[in-house]
Amino acid sequence: MTRTPHNAEPAEVVLSAQSTADAETVLSTLRSCFASDRADGDTAHDQRKQPGHPTVWTETFETSEVRGDVRPNADLSAAVTADLQGSHLAVDRLRDVLTRAFSVRTEGTVSGDQEVELQIVLESAEKS
Repeated sequence: MTRTPHNAEPAEVVLSAQSTADAETVLSTLRSCFASDRADGDTAHDQRKQPGHPTVWTETFETSEVRGDVRPNADLSAAVTADLQGSHLAVDRLRDVLTRAFSVRTEGTVSGDQEVELQIVLESAEKS
């Protein structure tokens, strides 16, 4: 009997952004490095806004394999809040990619034995 090792490292990303374009900038940065649960061409899109309700975008990424290059200095028109949830390794991989593309400020973290939830705020990186 042959055993196949289970190496999946999924992590969920939940974004709260002022604009669809900013949400897509963040998600496409992650898609350039990780496989996603979204079909090719499936991008962030506007939803009908309801007063008093924030707009959020959710996507799951498979972080066991980092591919491609991170596009540094991605432009955002406003700060984007990102909640990352998954194993410690998966969340670290997501944060690493985001840190190379944006200015990242940690807002909070909740850690358990198997999973961690990290809330960060992303802004356009300083251009040098």
